[in-house]
Amino acid sequence: MAEFLASQYAERPIQDHTCVIGAGVSGLTVAGTLQARELPVTVLERTGGIGGLWRFEGPGSRGPAYDSLHLNTSARLTGFHDFPMPASYPRYPRHDQVASYLRSYADHKGVTDRVELHTEVEDVSRTSADTWLVTSRDGAGVRRRREFGHVVVATGHHWVPRLPELPGDETFPGRRLHSFDYANPVAHAGRRVVVIGFGNSAADISVELSRVAAKTVLVQRRGVHVVPKTIMGLPIDEIASAPWWARLTFPQQRGLIETLLRLMRGRLADYGLAEPDHRIFGGALTISDELLSRINHGTLTVKPAVDRIEGSVVHFSDGTSEEADDLVYCTGYHIEFPFLPFEWVFEPGGRIALYQRVVSPAQPDLYFAGLIRPFGAITRLVEAQAEWIADLVEGVAVLPPVSAMRREVEQHLTAAAARFGTTRAASMQVDFGTYLAALRKQRGSKVLTTRRS
Repeated sequence: MAEFLASQYAERPIQDHTCVIGAGVSGLTVAGTLQARELPVTVLERTGGIGGLWRFEGPGSRGPAYDSLHLNTSARLTGFHDFPMPASYPRYPRHDQVASYLRSYADHKGVTDRVELHTEVEDVSRTSADTWLVTSRDGAGVRRRREFGHVVVATGHHWVPRLPELPGDETFPGRRLHSFDYANPVAHAGRRVVVIGFGNSAADISVELSRVAAKTVLVQRRGVHVVPKTIMGLPIDEIASAPWWARLTFPQQRGLIETLLRLMRGRLADYGLAEPDHRIFGGALTISDELLSRINHGTLTVKPAVDRIEGSVVHFSDGTSEEADDLVYCTGYHIEFPFLPFEWVFEPGGRIALYQRVVSPAQPDLYFAGLIRPFGAITRLVEAQAEWIADLVEGVAVLPPVSAMRREVEQHLTAAAARFGTTRAASMQVDFGTYLAALRKQRGSKVLTTRRS
């Protein structure tokens, strides 16, 4: 099969060949879609295997996954529409089950042989108006330069740990690590641990640390909505995908979820947590079935922002302090693409500036897949992105003029700022139904345009 594909691809002009960077969910989706249309594709993956952030090689390995990592979206909606997750999987599969599923999907789509492992992209540049030069380095340090007609960036945004600058943290005598280097709670048994951050990883890690550590303190800098994985026995993402949900207006959707949360868990302040300064769906959610229970049982203590660190003592903004042996930073990741010029991806203020969150107006045959943050499973949206990208590569869909693309970007950024804030992460936020409809509309576009104007 591989030899057949190689000979088939060799007969196609370079302008038909697409380079996909990354072999996680998004990269595999795009590659599989192109492969199904017999469009040449090569996938470059810097790690040693397929699966993206779901690959976990055990203690000592670096990456966003850890021993206890599970999906927080349901298997039914996270699986691909034409290749469901196995019926034997639980509703929320473990990381190794997801990684195995993604490897099977790559086999199913016939793209496994198109993936080059241990291949890190160092630079993407132009050689002509229709050709890209991709420079990569393999595991042995050998550099290679290849030409492609299109490039799809599907590297995700969980690979460059972000560490806050805390006054005095350089004086801390204990262990400090980012969640990127966290594997399991074994090394922290019997120790006093301060977990800094309040996202999904912080919730997972602090909950499991609270079972073995002498004391676990979770630092919450600002209020965030804490939502269980299921409401009324249904996964929250399945509720959001139900036909009746789509018939509700956004205020009705928001009001319904807020009412259910009040009935199920009460006020977050009753748990010692800061109340969010925004309503539900006005920012990222922390999804956890156990966090509030561990707080209620006294095994997990919540503190406000860190004021300073003096030796092994962590001082908080409310004037209290805690002795700590370990600091675990669950403070997220920088969103960056070191192999691309900044202005191809971001506006001057640093927010992501892509037409329909996919196309670079500066380079309209440079595409991005999965660079979005929906409320719910990302898979269906990435599938729609992949189909549109394949349409553009194949030439059966076209883009509007660059001026129109830039106007859409500005409209998105203005709306995102009003609802979610002005951070780089906020510019990735999308509403599932609205965004899916926009992608489907793009696939029917017949606007005549040049490739670059």
